Amino acid sequence: MYFIAKKIYQGGEAGRVSASAVRIATAGVAIGIMVMIISICVTIGFQREIKSRVASLVGHIQVINSHNLYRNQSVPIQIQDSLLSNIAGITGVEHVQRFVLCPGMLKTDKAFLGLFFRGVDADFQSSFISENLVSGCVPSFGSDSIPSDSILVSASTASILQIQTGQKIYAYFYDSNLRARRFVVAGIYQTNMADFDGKMCYADVRTAQQLNGWENDQYSGAEVLLDDFKSMDAVSSEISAMLFMKEDAYAQYYASPRVDELFPQIFSWLTLLDTNVIAILILMICVAAVTMVSGLLIIILERTRFIGIMKAMGATNSQLRRVFIILSSMIVFRGLLLGNIIAFVFLFVQKLTGIVSLDPATYYLSQVPVYFPWIGIVGINIFTFAICVLSLVVPTFIISRIRPAKSIRFE
Repeated sequence: MYFIAKKIYQGGEAGRVSASAVRIATAGVAIGIMVMIISICVTIGFQREIKSRVASLVGHIQVINSHNLYRNQSVPIQIQDSLLSNIAGITGVEHVQRFVLCPGMLKTDKAFLGLFFRGVDADFQSSFISENLVSGCVPSFGSDSIPSDSILVSASTASILQIQTGQKIYAYFYDSNLRARRFVVAGIYQTNMADFDGKMCYADVRTAQQLNGWENDQYSGAEVLLDDFKSMDAVSSEISAMLFMKEDAYAQYYASPRVDELFPQIFSWLTLLDTNVIAILILMICVAAVTMVSGLLIIILERTRFIGIMKAMGATNSQLRRVFIILSSMIVFRGLLLGNIIAFVFLFVQKLTGIVSLDPATYYLSQVPVYFPWIGIVGINIFTFAICVLSLVVPTFIISRIRPAKSIRFE
């Protein structure tokens, strides 16, 4: 049966109609699998990049005061070295760092801007900020006993205030009294995460504690960075169990919200992308299957005389159905191969050159990200092949309605 199908496949160009049907069917499968692979790789790449950026800025999990879960304020919690060591010892935890939030306002002669000063210490993992520095450097926060007067500001903040690296700037803080403090802009960074860049700058943790009037062991919380997002459920459960009903020296209780709980809008948006991709996959598989069914029907009708001759020679309906299913499988395989080649060429070019750009203000990224989930790609190819071949079983039953005597005279 295979050799007969191969002979028809190789000689299919003899008929103009069937040749066109084969090309259209091949193109339909190729376009379908190409769109599916690109959609999966770009969507997963986009989700991974956004999740990674958010986690790099605020941590995968935070250890904070339980009051902060329900109030729009920063109530301090005691974060001792022993607690950090216990959390750092959990499997899947890459790094733990303290932070202090202090609301304030930066002001120049030309503009002013309210934001949060994010106090960090010597344990601050600055690799992400360093990778996104526009100018200047990341100062060594918390390395000296004297609090540093250096700050890191975002490019959007620098643009609004019209400041540059090395420039001195005054900040104002209001508690019961208005206080002013002078800082030096040590560096300017741009992560393209507008929700964070425009609302936050980095300062020394001791400076932020002094401005808040807190003790040296009081912090807004601790950020827990993980090796992988996949381990967040397990690590979160273990931290929650560790901190359950735990009270600090100031009679405050701990809480450990996850990043997707702290920023549900961003993660809901990312989850919505999965729904869109599933819809695209279903649509493209249907397009490929319908194209193949239409093409097979055309091929069978054009080969009516051949089918009649084969029946007259003793071929059964099931044998002839197998011939055309094998023929269709060859067409599907050819389409899958062509679609994969086109998709991977485009994706590798995009990954290496970033030729397709994005608006950072809308998408948080300057170019379309690409990630290759190899298991998923192989699975999509296998599933598409299976669906297309199975959908071709029903059209082949038209063969049983072809009569040898009439079909031999068919032109």
